[in-house]
Amino acid sequence: MQRIATTPYKADAVVLETIEKIAKSDPDKKTRAAAISYLTKNGDAKYLPIYQTAVNDSSYSVAGAGLKGLVALDAGSAYTLAKKYSADAKDGLSDAISDILIEQGTEADFDFIANAYRDAPSGQTKVEVSEKFGSYLMKLNDLEKIKTGIGYILDFRNMIPAQYWPYIDPSFKATFDKLSKAKGSEIENYIKMKFK
Repeated sequence: MQRIATTPYKADAVVLETIEKIAKSDPDKKTRAAAISYLTKNGDAKYLPIYQTAVNDSSYSVAGAGLKGLVALDAGSAYTLAKKYSADAKDGLSDAISDILIEQGTEADFDFIANAYRDAPSGQTKVEVSEKFGSYLMKLNDLEKIKTGIGYILDFRNMIPAQYWPYIDPSFKATFDKLSKAKGSEIENYIKMKFK
């Protein structure tokens, strides 16, 4: 599926029909999840029932792929389901839930979102997610929660060896500048004191 996605046949009716069959019934859960993810990129509303069924699958990877498909077509339902499944989600489902809650989450979702960000494995993906997490923090009004979130971002940044800071700090600085502008002088001063 990864290879065909880079060919001119990626949207061919026969290809999509075959991938749809795999998404519905392949016994291998990772294969089903990959097929569902492929269909999600297509954006066709006719796959909505596949996503709705997949969200309730016992496999976290299939459920996560289904939730990502659902968010593209029915964001409200995806948000509701993300909140419902957030307590015990793992792997692909946890990733999908984090993405949805960061994008659509409210102040009430802070504990889940902040803990998911804090506990995410270090790496380039987390550098990218840091910007999204910063955008989520801009939606909050509770300054203590915002400071806690900033602390999690800084904890991650400080885990990275200092020789890499010149490459990653512009991204963190841009996120902190937006937060400072959105949240005023108390947050701006807090960031200046902590981000060195």
